[in-house]
Amino acid sequence: MRYLIEHETVLEYPQTVREHHIELRLAPRSDRRQNVLSCSITTEPAAELSHYLDYFGNRVDYFCVIPPHSRLVTFLKSEVETMQENPFSFEAVPPGEELQWLHQAVRATPSLNDYILHRSLVTPTSMKLAEAISTALPRWQRERPLLDSLLELMAWASGQLEYRSGSTEVHGSLVAAVRQGNGVCQDFAHLFITVARAWGVPARYVMGYLNPGVSAEEALTTHAWAEALVPGAGWVGFDVTHNLLSNDHHVAVAVGRDSYDAAPQRGSFKGDTAGTQPTVTVTMQEQ
Repeated sequence: MRYLIEHETVLEYPQTVREHHIELRLAPRSDRRQNVLSCSITTEPAAELSHYLDYFGNRVDYFCVIPPHSRLVTFLKSEVETMQENPFSFEAVPPGEELQWLHQAVRATPSLNDYILHRSLVTPTSMKLAEAISTALPRWQRERPLLDSLLELMAWASGQLEYRSGSTEVHGSLVAAVRQGNGVCQDFAHLFITVARAWGVPARYVMGYLNPGVSAEEALTTHAWAEALVPGAGWVGFDVTHNLLSNDHHVAVAVGRDSYDAAPQRGSFKGDTAGTQPTVTVTMQEQ
């Protein structure tokens, strides 16, 4: 499928700020599942952008606005073609060989340990998570394909929270979200990631865009899901919020250990004012 994506972020401050340095993770990725046909980013006030690839392979566009200003706008326009109609289409590894496959993958690429060992407020230890949940955490049934256990984990995690826009803070505590029983897409993804890592399975966070035909409400902003490393398939996306595998309705932008690594925008400035919540507008149209 082909999509035209537009993403506008507006920051307005009660007083002027200066020496404003901004990093953006907005440009969609190009990989075996999607191809970026075009991508442009503009700013107001106008600024010259540069870019680099971060540790996780994300494109980071960065710029600075030195003169005093009280409003900053960033605007992304990108055309992307997705190519993953059937996420189940891969050559499976027998269940008895999957653990060895994962061990070999980690030995060959030691950085995968980042997606197993990392713990944070949003991806806590399984012990802390279990204390907040009245039922036992799901387990990997190793006599069955790992994908089956991961699908069951996704269904379980999807049922632990009720989706409620604005119910949790950005980068807020997963334990707090579980205890209150509701959250947003980031919380669903972090819940899945936390349990998968407890199994010893590499799992990472994905920030991107979702076809409004799947969820009109979430299409107004960025979306989040999880990916787990599945023997024979590589990275497989799990949209826990909607209890489905990611497919050609999903456009990935940035990946990381958790939402901290894949934040769409971050920055710093000088001025006698506090930070402000951005106003974000996203449109995603099929072409």
